[in-house]
Amino acid sequence: MAVVGRLANWERFFDLSKPALRLSFVLQILILPAFYFVAFTANKARALSLGESPEDPKLSVIAIIGIVYLLSFSAVAYILTMVFDRQDRLRPWIIVRHWCVFFLAWIAAAGFGLFSLGLLPLAAAYGIVFAAFMGSLIVDIRLAQRVVGFHWNVAILTACLIWVAGMSLLLTGLSQLF
Repeated sequence: MAVVGRLANWERFFDLSKPALRLSFVLQILILPAFYFVAFTANKARALSLGESPEDPKLSVIAIIGIVYLLSFSAVAYILTMVFDRQDRLRPWIIVRHWCVFFLAWIAAAGFGLFSLGLLPLAAAYGIVFAAFMGSLIVDIRLAQRVVGFHWNVAILTACLIWVAGMSLLLTGLSQLF
């Protein structure tokens, strides 16, 4: 929240060292159970509403789609920092974004967890996933502005490019899954 908000010294909340960069990539692997839980629960709810027997999504497929989706940010960020000559901001950008996406993914999984417990209707669980996913766009805009130092219009373009790359890979992978 410090980096997305207006705190001037947001860096004090993050370890921006090289070992922290490696840790942030490990953190992305810890998102995969959240992705799997959302896919598993959504698939089960869809099958039950259609009167079919649910099939468990393949863990390997979800893992591959998730890893490719998550790594797409790093690739786009690398290209953009090269184009705009901001390579010195790449490591902080990746670290902070990985932590933000980690929390957003687990918030989405928590929505489906509440659905699984019967505490939320399915539409509300999907609403939480949608809010977390849209929240990542807002986070990407703000991080491009605060961490990388892009002007507002370039930050919006950057976030849209990140989203287009990620969504293209995600939807292509999901189209192969279902």
